[in-house]
Amino acid sequence: MTGRAMPRWTLLALWGVFLALPVVATMLYSVATVWRGQALPDGFTLSWWTQTLREPRVVEALMRSTWLAAVTVLVVAAIVLPALYWGYIRNPRIRVVMQLCALLPFALPFVVLAYGIKRLAGAGELTQPWEASPLLVVLGHVALAFPFFLWPVDGAMAAAGVRQLSEAAETSGASPLSTLFRVVIPNIRTGILTGAILTFATSFGEYSIARVITGSSFETLPVWQVGALQDTRGNPNGVAVMAMFTFLLLFVVSVLIARTGKGEPLRLLPGIDHSNKR
Repeated sequence: MTGRAMPRWTLLALWGVFLALPVVATMLYSVATVWRGQALPDGFTLSWWTQTLREPRVVEALMRSTWLAAVTVLVVAAIVLPALYWGYIRNPRIRVVMQLCALLPFALPFVVLAYGIKRLAGAGELTQPWEASPLLVVLGHVALAFPFFLWPVDGAMAAAGVRQLSEAAETSGASPLSTLFRVVIPNIRTGILTGAILTFATSFGEYSIARVITGSSFETLPVWQVGALQDTRGNPNGVAVMAMFTFLLLFVVSVLIARTGKGEPLRLLPGIDHSNKR
């Protein structure tokens, strides 16, 4: 058994090193004074962190990205939760439509999706004022992050037996809206939290939609990072700092969500509703 387990542990260790190397390299670059192509930097300093986190432009971009990601999570949740719940208890075709819509971000490149949204908004007189507005960026992020919230929530609803829960609540006299907020959501909180962090991370790190729709007038953190790399007078060490800051932020949030879930298993793929099977 030991001989069979060794290749597995070796492969797992190699995979772990492969995943950790970019993170370690980025972390070292964010605290390096000078790095002249050696295995390690010539020296270490925290000045890049203090300088970058105090720069007003970076702080504003960080706040925009945080605001944009938080609004995207709220809008996606408001769209997905009632519709998906209704698809489980009343009209299964809604789930089919939602699953098809969830495939669109993977079928179209993000740049194409951004240009399509921008051209569609500029096609009518009523929507032309929104053609380069942050509101259109929010709608684009909602379309992009939609499947990352839908699939964990769908899996959680299937695992929780939403149809049976709804029938039991209806027998007790609860309305569908009351059942959704007081019965269903508490039972699928792990799926909602997982979908929320995936949606937040997708929106927080998205570059093309904000860049195509608003140019540099609505500078998010990814837009600033790309601009800093392209500018000869930019701050590449600061880009590494913000990359690590984002990684640590999402890591902490993921750990908190994992602790909230209390070890409950969760499907990240669409669930199968077994209640309709005979």
